[in-house]
Amino acid sequence: MNNSKPKILIISASGKTGGGPSHIFLLRELLKDEFDFYLAMPFLNLKSEILDNKKCLHISERKISLIDIIKLIIFSRKNSINIIHAHGKGAGLIARIIKIFLQKPLIYTFHGIHTLCFSKFKKSLYIFYENMTGWLDDEKVFVSHSEKMQTINSKIFFGKNNCIINNSTKKMLRKKFNQEKNNLKIGINNNKKNIISICRLVDQKNIFEIFKIAKKLQIYNFIVLGDGSLFEKAKNYLENNFIKNVFLFGTQKDVFKYLYEADLFLSTSLYEGHPISILEAMSIGLPIIASNVTGNIDTIKDGYSGFLYRLGNINQASYLIEKIMKNKALKLKFSNNSFYTHRELFTTTKMKNSYISLYKKYN
Repeated sequence: MNNSKPKILIISASGKTGGGPSHIFLLRELLKDEFDFYLAMPFLNLKSEILDNKKCLHISERKISLIDIIKLIIFSRKNSINIIHAHGKGAGLIARIIKIFLQKPLIYTFHGIHTLCFSKFKKSLYIFYENMTGWLDDEKVFVSHSEKMQTINSKIFFGKNNCIINNSTKKMLRKKFNQEKNNLKIGINNNKKNIISICRLVDQKNIFEIFKIAKKLQIYNFIVLGDGSLFEKAKNYLENNFIKNVFLFGTQKDVFKYLYEADLFLSTSLYEGHPISILEAMSIGLPIIASNVTGNIDTIKDGYSGFLYRLGNINQASYLIEKIMKNKALKLKFSNNSFYTHRELFTTTKMKNSYISLYKKYN
């Protein structure tokens, strides 16, 4: 019976479309037969079918609120929550506060160590906060090995109870590169080959590097899916620099519609936890060009499923893109290796089994 399932409260401080919420919805879908999930997150872009669900609680977007804390404590007690699982820094703080009152096991998933976008003072403050409050976590989950190493290098204490569980995405049909291109399907009135990026338009994603690369490679379309605080600044940058081959399409419900029309995936991030968007691209067999940073290095094998380039080196990134785009044999090789790496390492089955073991440990 449903009432016999362990009850998991998942907390996210962001409801915006992105890797974090996508991961949460996938986790909920994969484990719904074994566990009873309750969600606490902002109702910004949540799926309409769950908005009126009694198992969902609306909280503020990226803001700590006393009212939210009180609501969460009442919500958790009313629903007899067994385990709290926080995703991301803001959710971690909220979860640590309510754990003091609820005395329930707390699992905390980092989803990226955000120190690279911080000033020296803010970085020191964040590390101090983690070391002062992190003892409240019963288990810390890293989504990649390099994320764990960054935590060690940042001198963030995480104790003995920790594990690495890679993110995953669903298996998708393989892209066929020999099919005739139809850019009109995605709203582009030309026959150029497409390079795609899927990311939030925020500092972490380093989107202006995409634009600089696009300016050097005007024979290709550069498609960017996603919204964020830098959207207007991005539009102005493209206009002021006369860059006509970048298409900012905002948030799209069906990203695969665009991925299947692309020839290559590009990530310019300053850092990642374990990038969902790259995994989605690999699931259909797209070759990858990605910055040589945390998270990306756990996903892409340089010279095997794509290339890693040195962050900030526009010439290197452009050269590597051209190397793939102008060599059909290399593109096919990377496509094969990208597709089968996803099938071998980043399947939902692997992630599901890891989380079943983790939740059972604390039930």
